[in-house]
Amino acid sequence: MRKPKLIEDYTYLLYDAVSPFAYAVARQTKGSPFISDGVDLTKALNDAVTALDTNVAATDHPTPAQTAQRDLLRGIVITELGRLAKRLNLDYPADEPALLSSGLVLADASGTAARTLTASATDAVMDLELLDGTQPGCLLLRLKRPTGTLQNLIRYSTDLKLPEEQWLVAVGGGRERQLGPFESGTKVAVKVAALIGSTTEPQYSAVKSRIVQ
Repeated sequence: MRKPKLIEDYTYLLYDAVSPFAYAVARQTKGSPFISDGVDLTKALNDAVTALDTNVAATDHPTPAQTAQRDLLRGIVITELGRLAKRLNLDYPADEPALLSSGLVLADASGTAARTLTASATDAVMDLELLDGTQPGCLLLRLKRPTGTLQNLIRYSTDLKLPEEQWLVAVGGGRERQLGPFESGTKVAVKVAALIGSTTEPQYSAVKSRIVQ
């Protein structure tokens, strides 16, 4: 039986998903009770994603040169995600709880059963419900995830005129997620995709919307 192992290549991430995903990975790895040296392991990743976010926040309309610099910083973050995965694969071989607790994505297992699982998870599209949240101004996102889902990729917007590729991005691993707070009366549109070990092109659900109470 193949030992659990993390994916070491994250070039498939959408541009605007890189920073939220990297922050989530750093936070989960540092806080993991299964990983003893998470703070040291994530220092380079933290520095890289902080530099990227600082660059993005500094300029709303970057020049071509600034865009190239931003792409370079984004590439460094992706590289650090891969390096963290490689290090964890070496430090925690076959320790699935430790690897999963990092927030990184497990590679597909091998064998007939695993190939069947991958196919079913790839073909299935995640579904969602939008409900009133438990906090004022928030919405509760309840997910129906395909078998084999390791991460949720969530895109949402309060500006329905924006192209969907410019919507805000959130990532996570749970079946429920609270979004907001938003102003009362705001219409929020949401779509989600399931990420599995072999995902290269996320398959999004239909867009659903709800007005905040």
